[in-house]
Amino acid sequence: MSSQRPRRARGPDPNDLPGFPIGRSELIAAAFLIVGIVAIVAAVVVTQNGGGEGTASVTATATETPLPSASGVRLEPTDADSEAIINLARKSIEVLPQGQWPSLYTDFVASFAQRCSIEAFTQAGIDSSTGLGDDLQLLGFKFIQDVTITGDTATGTIVGELRGKTEYQVDAAFAKENDAWKIAPVPDTEGCSAFTVLS
Repeated sequence: MSSQRPRRARGPDPNDLPGFPIGRSELIAAAFLIVGIVAIVAAVVVTQNGGGEGTASVTATATETPLPSASGVRLEPTDADSEAIINLARKSIEVLPQGQWPSLYTDFVASFAQRCSIEAFTQAGIDSSTGLGDDLQLLGFKFIQDVTITGDTATGTIVGELRGKTEYQVDAAFAKENDAWKIAPVPDTEGCSAFTVLS
């Protein structure tokens, strides 16, 4: 169930991320927005731990069972294109608990570097890993579903989980550059945010 609390009025803090209220849990949630795959996980952690001060800008659906929409057509590795897309979707989640977050940066399309620096990307991974604490090792990839491949572009919905706690879903996009599939930012995202969290 989605949960939102009203924003508390408070003065600016130099540690705030632009557009986000402060509070340790919320700062962690904001850091997860850098890529978006783990954004929903951060919000789930905030919700399960009772929040903290302020409110996160991400709203999560926390369930003990699969989300109703996680019943689309799962992509199977039937050819080189589908296998590459599945591998990218899996890597986008698994690099964080494996401590290999910065390696994901090179899996984005070249234009991503113009809107998100490697320094910001790397720091978000460090902050997110710290914030998840023991839950970090529960983070996992389940599958990607409802994939549409059109020439050198593709879209789909990645389903991930905090094992034993909740599932989450994000819309993702991919593009082929120099004969290799890369992660592409979803339309209507900006900066280091590249995925759309489904509510």
